[in-house]
Amino acid sequence: MNETDAWNSFLISGSVLDYLHYKSIQNAKKRNDTLEEEDEIQDKRSDNQGAEYT
Repeated sequence: MNETDAWNSFLISGSVLDYLHYKSIQNAKKRNDTLEEEDEIQDKRSDNQGAEYT
């Protein structure tokens, strides 16, 4: 669903949930769909080495 569809859905229903869905789409566009911090590694790995068992 794109931003326009979400807005039209809200206009028809008047539902708070539809409005929140619209706002979440709008916010995702503003932040370019990234949740990572600017200084975070962009390869989507956690760099967790795990435990070594001997």
